[in-house]
Amino acid sequence: MTLTALLPTLRSSIPSPFDAAAWPAGSAPTLDDVTVRAVSVGRYAEICGTPCVCTGPAVIPASGGVASASLSTTVVVATVTDATPSAIRLDACVAGLEVVWREARLIGRVSHAYDEPFAVLDAHGSAACATVVLPGDVRVGDRIAFPCPGCHTVGEVR
Repeated sequence: MTLTALLPTLRSSIPSPFDAAAWPAGSAPTLDDVTVRAVSVGRYAEICGTPCVCTGPAVIPASGGVASASLSTTVVVATVTDATPSAIRLDACVAGLEVVWREARLIGRVSHAYDEPFAVLDAHGSAACATVVLPGDVRVGDRIAFPCPGCHTVGEVR
């Protein structure tokens, strides 16, 4: 249990916990975004539209953040197209990707709602995973960013 899970209002002053090893090297959380090598994935999604991908070098495990010369990690940004109290549908197709759902983050706004589990449906309506934990007030139009190991193209998620 983290402080931001216990007191969601703290999300206005500190970023939610972040496992840097799951994201591309040089990634950092902000209050309402993630930057990869100082590039905002939220701004990138505004420019390119969603779904979109941002790929960078993976972090070598147990290295303290050292970038791998041969492995990659991709960040996918998707928009919520449908939301119910128990499930969300994304505009991305994530079947076949090894999504690190425990690292999924709401970007573009700070939520003060308590975290809730959601079933995730991809653009084709197939279940992408059992559950993902996001703020309970996720709504249509919200953007979700999540990392996937490997190098993936936007064509794979459209």
